[in-house]
Amino acid sequence: MLRSVVLLLIFYLFPNFLAGQCPIVTHVFGDGEKVIYTVSYNWGPVWVDAGLVTFSVNAELYKGKNVFHLKASGKTFPSYDLLFKVRDYYDSWVNPGNLQTLDFRRYIYEGGYSLLNTLNFNHSDQTIVTNTKTNNNPQRTDTVPLLPCSFDMLSAIYYTRSIDLSGMKQNIWKQVKVVIDDGYYDITIRYLGKEQVENTDGKIYNCVKFAAKMVQGTIFKGDEDVLVWVTDDGNRIPVYIEAKIIVGTVKAYLKEAKNLMNPMTSLVK
Repeated sequence: MLRSVVLLLIFYLFPNFLAGQCPIVTHVFGDGEKVIYTVSYNWGPVWVDAGLVTFSVNAELYKGKNVFHLKASGKTFPSYDLLFKVRDYYDSWVNPGNLQTLDFRRYIYEGGYSLLNTLNFNHSDQTIVTNTKTNNNPQRTDTVPLLPCSFDMLSAIYYTRSIDLSGMKQNIWKQVKVVIDDGYYDITIRYLGKEQVENTDGKIYNCVKFAAKMVQGTIFKGDEDVLVWVTDDGNRIPVYIEAKIIVGTVKAYLKEAKNLMNPMTSLVK
């Protein structure tokens, strides 16, 4: 369930695939940014605050290179651990100038199931070496081609936040190409316009609204739109997300945002 929120946050915008180019605007986020979400889940008529999802950016030296270390984690609250314990961790080391991934690591533990997945991006020979191990299957290693404008699960978030949103037309579909485990997924995104959203803390934000058609056969139903509202300002962070998954409905609400690169001008009150 918390993994679903990480995936939702990954696919809330769309890149502009033109002649293989991936232009970015680098003043959307920076070193020290941290954004936290409260995750609520329902099964039938009951809604429960189940845990927290956290995203952060830190400037580091990695393998002799200056990088942004992108991190995401999903954790259930101790009271929810008795029902279904989740500890999910995502790490991506990217070039700060163009957000190209060097390495990616994902470790998830969900109700007794564990998975470790690593991706090594080799830009010199345009390949990605993947390693995947679960608690009930042996490790498998594969090599897949590094396609233009493709991203790991975390770099996709920050890349899409960095796209110029001006000139978007309502109800136009675009796609995001993301490497998950040892394969590519194309996620279809549609721009729905602008709306005001009131958060659970009573704050009201001017937002841009998107819908995403997710991959059927994963945790999503595949025939339902995931809805995401992001701030209509220079930061472009999600404020509210809702989606139907296989075993219920999940919602995520912005809890806290620290060290943002730009003023939160989308905040109405």
